Amino acid sequence: MELELEIPPEAEYVGAARLFLAAVGRHFALDEEAVADMKMAVSEVCAGAAEDLASPGVLRITVRPAEDRIEVEVAPVDRRPRHVGSASAALSWETALREPLVRALFPEASYDAAAHILRLSVPREKVPAE
Repeated sequence: MELELEIPPEAEYVGAARLFLAAVGRHFALDEEAVADMKMAVSEVCAGAAEDLASPGVLRITVRPAEDRIEVEVAPVDRRPRHVGSASAALSWETALREPLVRALFPEASYDAAAHILRLSVPREKVPAE
């Protein structure tokens, strides 16, 4: 089973991505702190795509549940730019901190900031037998 959400890379839709991940966290009874970290990392990828004039037309957030973890992937559906124009060469402080933040939250994650691709996993807690 996979769960997917497709959103345009626009700031207005980052909240929808966060709500989707919160629902995933509740459904799979994930640790609240892990869900907060997951939402932060995915938000940063979505925000990066929103700021990039050459970003894809649509981002897909895919959740793949496994027995011991939840795998999350953010990736462009296509590479056709949504805007025509040149991107600004100046980096904001938010942009400069985006990759270190994601790496601090998920050191084992695969993250390509320029391509707006993130793959991470969140451990599922074992439910004690009664």
